[in-house]
Amino acid sequence: MSAPNAKRVLRRNEIYVKLSKYCDGQGYRYEPVIGGRHHYIEVFIGEGRPVRMIFSASASDHRAANNALTVLKRLIRERQASNDNNKV
Repeated sequence: MSAPNAKRVLRRNEIYVKLSKYCDGQGYRYEPVIGGRHHYIEVFIGEGRPVRMIFSASASDHRAANNALTVLKRLIRERQASNDNNKV
């Protein structure tokens, strides 16, 4: 599904809301994609491959959004440390 429709559909998903607010606050460009049971967000942190964060369409517990944000931060930090974001 395209990004504008995905943003409209995902606006009720607590995990997506938390991830998108973080990306907006940090100035990262991102694009949400709707899959079957799981959705994902691609975060563009520089040139090269984007960081892809997969999350559930329906969270299992109240900690899911915070856990997803922690994982996204770790993925971005690891990508920047490995300098992999500069490779095409």
